[in-house]
Amino acid sequence: MVFFFLKPKKRRSQYVQKDFVPIDGSDFAYLAAQRAVFMAVKHGGMITLLHVINSESNHRSGRLRPSLKNDHSDELERAGLSLLSEVKSNLQAIQAADQSTPVCIETELAWGHPADVIVEKARQGGYHLIVMGSRGLGAISSLLLGSVSDRVVKLAPCPVLIVRGD
Repeated sequence: MVFFFLKPKKRRSQYVQKDFVPIDGSDFAYLAAQRAVFMAVKHGGMITLLHVINSESNHRSGRLRPSLKNDHSDELERAGLSLLSEVKSNLQAIQAADQSTPVCIETELAWGHPADVIVEKARQGGYHLIVMGSRGLGAISSLLLGSVSDRVVKLAPCPVLIVRGD
């Protein structure tokens, strides 16, 4: 009697790494987005780019009335969507250079305090990693108020990778 043992085919893992990348238009945020794409290309996965319109700072500066839905909010939303579109296009060009693993890149726009929105969206979306820049556009004010990245590191429901631009 002869027995044949067939080796089962290796299945590709069903696990998909979900990375969350807050974008504020700073060079540090763009470097973080690039890092997320390089990791996703290497290991497979998806990336969600998030731009948060800071409604609190807009109220304090007098640029936005409490109703939020006015001419200024439309301008801020258009600018945010334009930023997300530009960053997504640039990241897709980077990803296209390495055809080994397709990377899904999604975008999302939200209103609120950036750190709180980032943490809540990461929790709701079940993200595995937040990849963000060490400093954003509000680097000077962060010395007085505490930086968004510091707050996200303290409150995040998942690991946070802080990308420095040094």
